[in-house]
Amino acid sequence: MTIITLGPASGPRRDAFAAACLARTGALPRTLSWTDFLSSPARLAEMLTPGSYLRIDSPDQDPAALAALYRAAGAPQDEAALAGGAIGAPSGLAAGIVAGIATAEAITATQGALISTSAADAALAFDKSATLARLAAAGIPTPTVLPDIAGFDALTAAMAATGTARVFVKLRHGSAAAGMVALARAGDRWQAVTTAVCDDQGRLHATRAVRRLTDRAAIAALVDRLAPLGLHVEAWLPKIGIAGRVADLRLVLVEGGAIYPVLRTSRHPMTNLHLGGDRGPVAPLVARIGVAAWAAVLDTARAAAAAFPASHALGIDIAVLADGRRHAVLEANIFGDFVKDLSIGGLSPHEAQVERIRARLDARAACPARDAA
Repeated sequence: MTIITLGPASGPRRDAFAAACLARTGALPRTLSWTDFLSSPARLAEMLTPGSYLRIDSPDQDPAALAALYRAAGAPQDEAALAGGAIGAPSGLAAGIVAGIATAEAITATQGALISTSAADAALAFDKSATLARLAAAGIPTPTVLPDIAGFDALTAAMAATGTARVFVKLRHGSAAAGMVALARAGDRWQAVTTAVCDDQGRLHATRAVRRLTDRAAIAALVDRLAPLGLHVEAWLPKIGIAGRVADLRLVLVEGGAIYPVLRTSRHPMTNLHLGGDRGPVAPLVARIGVAAWAAVLDTARAAAAAFPASHALGIDIAVLADGRRHAVLEANIFGDFVKDLSIGGLSPHEAQVERIRARLDARAACPARDAA
């Protein structure tokens, strides 16, 4: 069984999947970095053979890969600035990744191999507004999305028109909560919690030191600075609390039915691990909301994953509301399968993927004329 990973050149994501392959197959996957692939796509064609499998992974925080992806999309960014935490132009990065996956898809098809996702799925997942619109159209619960926002004045008008006092302002094509603003208004008083900061040259950076702003002018300036990058604004849902902390869920769904749920908690509105959030078992949440409500959450995760039919693994983020009865899908992530220290039935999410890859390749070998996708 031959597995090739297109992803980061090094780091914990790469190492975790490699360890899963070694544990389940006795062999390491072959690895092609995004940087090497973009400089010479022919390298992928040389690595793939009929009956092999290509797993697409995130470029992670590799500044060389990120810069190469921006260049591929015609939106070059300074590599040193990216290494220093510059937010860049998220829509350009998303376009570069989608274009790269499209190229990999074409090569994979030509070589008679299988691939873990599609450019269409990636394009949808990287666009927060499009994702929630697709899910809402399918009857899946989502936060209310405000109209396209071009700046702070438009945001305040939209909040007033919809009667929305609290919103999350996100970069439409952003990731890892970079540039996110949790914004609340009470009369003339404003408060924002944000991961964005502007340096002396006006360049936007993502910070792990989550900041609180109460000055309306400073909040307005920040939103206006973020707006040209493309905004997605949604109602800030009242999430359930667990042990005095804000809580939500990441559910990793692996083709074949396995669901790996993780409870994420934080003392501020963002639950991302790199922003001080914690990960833990979902038992305290299930005990709070009951088995029936939990089953409904799992059903919603499955329904959301169905919107990405070509993706063999997917991360779905869901908020359970404070009443414990309702919930809503927040985001989908085609690279959302990297979860540490979690196993179900003796398999981690990566190990479960390896077993599904084996099953797919075995099915293809047993019936080579059948399209196993």
